[in-house]
Amino acid sequence: MENIVMLGGGGHCKSVIDAALRSKKFGKIYITDVNLKPGDNIFGCEVAGTDDVLPKLLADGVKNAFITVGFVKPSGLRSKLFFMAKDIGFSFPNIIDPSAVVSEHATLGTGIFVGKNAVINAGARIGDNVIINTGAIVDHDSVVGDFAHIAVGTKVCGEAKIGANALIGAGATVLQGVKIGNDAIIGAGSVALKDIGASCTAVGAPARILRRWN
Repeated sequence: MENIVMLGGGGHCKSVIDAALRSKKFGKIYITDVNLKPGDNIFGCEVAGTDDVLPKLLADGVKNAFITVGFVKPSGLRSKLFFMAKDIGFSFPNIIDPSAVVSEHATLGTGIFVGKNAVINAGARIGDNVIINTGAIVDHDSVVGDFAHIAVGTKVCGEAKIGANALIGAGATVLQGVKIGNDAIIGAGSVALKDIGASCTAVGAPARILRRWN
């Protein structure tokens, strides 16, 4: 089994490590984080230091990396870490909890996390470094752009399109065929009945734009 390093040691890291351990697909799991001390551990997985140790880990044979910084707004941090580690030379496997259901007819990018009891249905297309979190549903023929976060308990109905870097908040619903723009945020519990543009926050049922930042 190949080893892997997790970039970020917060709460999301715990969910990813738990899924990785349950999958039994990896050997040693290392963690890098600026707020943890080398030698600390999470669920028995060693903190190796900050991201400065990544070249050494790669030289020591750790070929895989995974972004475990959580995503609560489109800050660009996850994509910055992803491309930094990619430039160093790491590969990005998908980490899928054994309880998740992923159709063999779905198309997956790289570096994707699929949490417990999540569902990705037939014909769905998931971009790179996407989070499909605990209990989320991405239904048939939906598209989820790179670095998007489909949060806990969210429902993305068939043929919906979620833009890159978008956040669909916990328990939200995006109805069939609705398009959510790049860098958009759909608030927790909201229901998107119609298209929502890029770089804005929309909340409510039905979801209405609360503010724009571009």
